[in-house]
Amino acid sequence: MLPDNIEPEVNPFGYFKPHEDMLPLIQEVREAYTVVYKFLKTLPRSLQREIAITELETSAMWAIKGLVLNDQKSTQPNESGVTGA
Repeated sequence: MLPDNIEPEVNPFGYFKPHEDMLPLIQEVREAYTVVYKFLKTLPRSLQREIAITELETSAMWAIKGLVLNDQKSTQPNESGVTGA
């Protein structure tokens, strides 16, 4: 927890706009996850398969968020109205 007089530099719960240079890598990550997703969908339907798919979705989200948050060219626009600040 930050002291009251210290503002966080960014809001990790807000929208971050990836820099245009990052978009091809994000697309590559999505395509890689899609390959695994399509494979999982070929497995017999089960609770475990559905959990694996859900966890894959979670993993994809974190992978992409990690790329965007750690790219100094990414921005968190205030004018978008979705920063959650």
